[in-house]
Order: sequence, then C-alpha cells, then structure tokens
Amino acid sequence: MDHSEYRDVIRPHPEIRLSPSPLRLTTTRQRDAVILTAAGEIDVSTIRFLSDALADAIAQRPPLLVVDLTPATFLACSGLTVLMAAHHLAGARTRFAVVAGSRPSWRPMHLTGVDRLLTVLKQLDDALLNAAPMVVRTVVADAAILVTATGRAQAGSGAELRRELRQACELSRGIVLLDVQPCTLPNAEIVRSVQAAVQDGARHCGVRVLTADESLRAALDAAGITHCVSAGPSR
Repeated sequence: MDHSEYRDVIRPHPEIRLSPSPLRLTTTRQRDAVILTAAGEIDVSTIRFLSDALADAIAQRPPLLVVDLTPATFLACSGLTVLMAAHHLAGARTRFAVVAGSRPSWRPMHLTGVDRLLTVLKQLDDALLNAAPMVVRTVVADAAILVTATGRAQAGSGAELRRELRQACELSRGIVLLDVQPCTLPNAEIVRSVQAAVQDGARHCGVRVLTADESLRAALDAAGITHCVSAGPSR
C-alpha cells in the first residue's frame, strides 16, 4: 500500500534531536513495545518535534508503538493529523495505540471522532497489555486452584480458557479462582467459559471470578456466577 501522502506529514529531521519547552518528548522501550511520551503543548509550533519522534519510532519497526499523551496539556488538530498519519505509516507490522488519560488529550480525540479511528486507551498498562497474546496459566495453591488469563485475546483464546478452566474444575475439590483482570477477553466469552466448565460435570467445586470491572460483575451476576474483587489491577 502506498503511504506517500502520509510521509509528507511524518518526515524525519535528523538534525533535530531534542524538543524544547513547551513540548517534552521521551522514548522508552518495554519488551516489544516502544513508548513515546509527550508532555506539554502539542500545536503548530511544536508539532514537528512530535512528527520527528514518531518517524524515529516507526523506523524501529516495533511490534507495538504507544504514544502516551496523558501528560500533554494541549492537543491541537495538527497533533491529531500527525497521529493519524503515524498510524497509517506504522502499517500492519506495528500495532499503534494512543494513551489519552487526561482531559486535554482525550477531549479533542473524542470531539473529532479520532478515538473511533485509532486505538485510544485511558491507561498505559492497558496499551501494553495488547502487546502480548493471551496466555492462560493454572497454579495449585493449598485447597484452591488459580487460573489466570493474561494478555490480548485473539482467535482461540476463549477455547483455551474453557479447556484450562475445565481441567482445573476436574482437579479441584474446593475453590477454583479465575483471574481475568489482566486480559482483554470479552465479558460474554468469560461467562460462557465459566458456565461450560461447570456444566461439564465439575459441580463438586466452586468457581469464583476475580474482577473489579463493573460491567463484567454485572454480567456475572446475571448469569449467577460468584465473583469477588482481587487486590490486583482492574481490567
């Protein structure tokens, strides 16, 4: 696919290395993700620095590129244009996400509809969670068995969770705890997984879902599934 129209917007300027106030840019790396954090004002006078930083980050071809705008105090339409261009240039090889955890960063995206065109999240942890496919782990601890689903849900993730949860229920004579807080599996799929495990003959044990997510708790209540709040982060 030809992205030449976007290269005019995202164009590297090798001679520019540092961005002066009022925009401060920092780039860090966590596993497979490159995180570009922008603090300060993003407008026509500073947009070229964001453009250069994005070009450098895209050139590294990371599996995930996250632009954290939470510390931004102002986000002009020119900044939205550059973010859209960066998203297109990143292509299919690099997943592109924006963290807008503050009113100055989130409101312009919401009003212009950019949050429907890009992956826009409120927390950096949520963006980094998408960097890794979902993994289901089972740990036996005393009288309880803990099943944890972590990471980005993809095709087959629901079936994997049902299989692990069913095996845990077959082994348990007490409580099976299901921690789905660190994963992105849809609520309906979580409910179906728990129901399938119980209906497959594992009625001798109890299943409790660990979550602080209000929408999931409501879905679990509607299905008659016990849940409780974990000390870990919410989904």
